[in-house]
Amino acid sequence: MISFKRNLLLILTTVIVVSFLLLGTLLYLALAKQFIDGDKAGLTKDAKIFESYVSGDKRVEDLIRDYEKSYHSSILILDKDQHVIYKTAGTSKKEFNQFITKYTLENNDKVNYRYDGSKEKSLLRYKNNQTVYILSEIKAINIVQKMIIKYFSIGLLCMFPIIFIIVRYINKSYIQPIKEVTYASKLLSDGNYKVRVPESSVTETKDLFRSTNILARTLQDLNNEQKLQRNRLETTLQNIPSATMLVNNNGEVAIANETYINLFNKRQPIEHGHYETVIKNQSIKQMIKEAIAIEKPVNDTLSITVNVHKKYFDVAVVPVLSKKRKKIEGIVIVLHDITQLKSLEQMRKDFVANVSHELKTPITSIKGFTETLIDGAKNDPETLDMFLEIILKESNRIQVLVSELLELSKIEQANHFEMTKVNLPQKVFNSVEVVHPLAEKKNIKFNLDFEKDLYVLAEPSKLKQVVINLLSNAINYSYEDATITVKVYHKDRNCILEITDEGIGIAPEEQLRIFERFYRVDKARSRDSGGTGLGLAIVKHIVEVFKGEIEVESKEGVGTTFRVILKQHLY
Repeated sequence: MISFKRNLLLILTTVIVVSFLLLGTLLYLALAKQFIDGDKAGLTKDAKIFESYVSGDKRVEDLIRDYEKSYHSSILILDKDQHVIYKTAGTSKKEFNQFITKYTLENNDKVNYRYDGSKEKSLLRYKNNQTVYILSEIKAINIVQKMIIKYFSIGLLCMFPIIFIIVRYINKSYIQPIKEVTYASKLLSDGNYKVRVPESSVTETKDLFRSTNILARTLQDLNNEQKLQRNRLETTLQNIPSATMLVNNNGEVAIANETYINLFNKRQPIEHGHYETVIKNQSIKQMIKEAIAIEKPVNDTLSITVNVHKKYFDVAVVPVLSKKRKKIEGIVIVLHDITQLKSLEQMRKDFVANVSHELKTPITSIKGFTETLIDGAKNDPETLDMFLEIILKESNRIQVLVSELLELSKIEQANHFEMTKVNLPQKVFNSVEVVHPLAEKKNIKFNLDFEKDLYVLAEPSKLKQVVINLLSNAINYSYEDATITVKVYHKDRNCILEITDEGIGIAPEEQLRIFERFYRVDKARSRDSGGTGLGLAIVKHIVEVFKGEIEVESKEGVGTTFRVILKQHLY
């Protein structure tokens, strides 16, 4: 594509050249006409003089010859009968006939004039009593033509630099500023609002430059304000604990916070995707369609499976209406996770049911034996002693249950202990000594594998409670003559306690529930051993307060390994 500068240069050059050609042509034609008219008038005047020539008139003949020499002319005079009475010397009649044939027109005008520019000759025929032909040289017209061409060419060559300077000035003063504004406009349309154009000194373009810069500043301010608003919106959304998504009026996802992405679309881009594709849950899609149809918020509680886990959400779908409430601008979808509330509610129900059940059994037993004693069994000393022992046992069971409930409640409410530096191998060894008498009753042996000088931050009595509880469970659920392996070692800046028994094991589906309150793997064995089902729940809460983790690995009929992981204290 030809640039405007070249196009302007070409147009101006063409206009100047054509103008010079037209001017030169007109000037040439005007001068040529003036020369021709003068030549015609002069030849006519001379022909009138020569027409009076009579053969033998010496005076006129000398005049004619002088004329011929002076004007390089050839003259032919014919009488009425068209007989030659005079012709220029050195010129044959044949040559005159050729001239006559070439230049003479077949008409009867008195004066007839013709000019031949190629031969620089003019012919005049004057017809009166006699016919006079004057063939004369006329070089002035061609000389004028050459001069016109010469000087006009020189003028044209001089005009080229002037044209170039003019075009350059126009380009610099008008075209280049327009290009700069055009380029700046393209950058503005591409979103680069920092662009500015230097103000021109030319009055005609100064306002354009100022307007462009004002537009750029206005757009930059609007863009900054929009970015600020978007950043505020994104910050607000990202800090909302609920999963939140905004859908525009075309059904495309405008923005979604991290909570939503992590829950439902992990590692998948969702922005600018249609909500029908992004949202997998059909119930939420139906709620969106309903909200669009009725133009009112729609709320519901949904159960959604997330990464194989069943979660509960309070879902709110709110349409965003225009100021005049004539059309929907978008949709806001908020999913508030109430799984924990549901779990707590269920745990509360289970807790009440379990506590009621755990208390009901010993209370019923105490009441029954007491009523039997009142009815007369107290008179039998053996029966009295046996019933009183049972009542004492059940009372102790209630006391242990209440104590452990109070202990668990205290741990949950306090959520912190007075932490000190504790030698973990030494503390585990002391705990083994405490439960050793219980192990001897079942002829159970301990295999101890401790690394020395491993320290953790913990509350000593609570740490001992954790170890004793895990060792007691290992003893209770192991067969006679079994071996319990206890290891203490460090790995990746952690201190690890492993207790492995050779007991009944735990089924895979029960491994997730053993840390729940009142849950027992073998309910009959647990009650016989005096267990309440709260031990592992207490252990889990203590380890969490220590900022540690507890893991379990088990295989039915082979045994179980409990692993407590605590941060190693190095200083």
